Amino acid sequence: MHPLLVPGAWLLEGSYFPTGKPMEHLVGVTEVHASEEFPETLRVAGEVRDAGNPASRPVATSFHLDVVSTTTVRFRMDSLLLGTVLVGGGFYDNDAMVLRYTSPDSRILGFESYVRCGANAMRSTGALLVDGAPVTSWLGHLERVIEPGRRV
Repeated sequence: MHPLLVPGAWLLEGSYFPTGKPMEHLVGVTEVHASEEFPETLRVAGEVRDAGNPASRPVATSFHLDVVSTTTVRFRMDSLLLGTVLVGGGFYDNDAMVLRYTSPDSRILGFESYVRCGANAMRSTGALLVDGAPVTSWLGHLERVIEPGRRV
């Protein structure tokens, strides 16, 4: 099973490259939770902040992955104010996952990947475009949080 499809927490450190702005070094945490009623539905929630400024406001994100088969997932990001804002899907195996998504009006297009790089680590890359123009891209490293006494 791909590591992102297993409930747990990940420490995140990465570089974000917003178009027309300086690179940002961010740190944060990402948590994966399975639905009690539908365990094949996972909520991936994260929070990042500027690594150089501990007083900076965190930015939260959240999306859902539905495990459809042994190789495919559906992607959905919702907003309390706007409803479903991004939909898509992806493919995975034990070591890699690639997701692609778009807004219902097709103005926003994004993709990201998660590649295992060790027993408890992943690399994440991605990009987001609006109206065909790049808005941001990122390179990140995720390290699984191991709870004392728990085996992964």
